[in-house]
Amino acid sequence: MRTFVRLSHDSKPELVFQLLLREWQMELPKMVISVHGGARNFGLHPRIKQVVGKGLVRAAASTGAWILTGGLNTGAAKHVGDALKEYSSKSSWKLCTIGIAPWGIIENREDLIGRHNSPRWCRKRSDRHH
Repeated sequence: MRTFVRLSHDSKPELVFQLLLREWQMELPKMVISVHGGARNFGLHPRIKQVVGKGLVRAAASTGAWILTGGLNTGAAKHVGDALKEYSSKSSWKLCTIGIAPWGIIENREDLIGRHNSPRWCRKRSDRHH
């Protein structure tokens, strides 16, 4: 599932958590794996990339972990994405990955703005459709 939400700097963490668990029906993680690094692209030796990627997917799958990244297709986050593409299809476990990207660098972000793109959980009670 590829779903997104746009948050403000003052979004309440408990509402975000409610969105993830109740609305998106993600399971409560037993562990959170946060992978961060520079945004610059860098190469990894193929063997290291394989060991790290396979290990990341195996660790997340076997523990029910969420994987958090910077949400970009560059740098460390790109290597995480590559690993998920390569190894997650071989896993029978459901993997939850969350990319948290700065709004200003998302391509075509204007296409994501609109009054009908507002999720049901964050609208005022009077705006909800029953």
